[in-house]
Amino acid sequence: MIALKQYIKAYQARGFKIRHILGDGQLRHACKDIEKWKTLNITSQVEHVSEIERYIRTVNERVPVIVNTLPFKQYPTC
Repeated sequence: MIALKQYIKAYQARGFKIRHILGDGQLRHACKDIEKWKTLNITSQVEHVSEIERYIRTVNERVPVIVNTLPFKQYPTC
């Protein structure tokens, strides 16, 4: 819950207004706290959030393209 509140504050500090939170079963314990001030949509155990799945797929498609356009020959390892 602390980490979620930190994320929300970070987005609000940059001018974003959070109206909905999409999550999986891990957020189920925080339902009552979050629903006081945001709309929370929790999926069932076997269901996926299509918006998040689509976003992950888009990022995975774009990152290699962007990396290939950079002028570097080597990248630091993590």
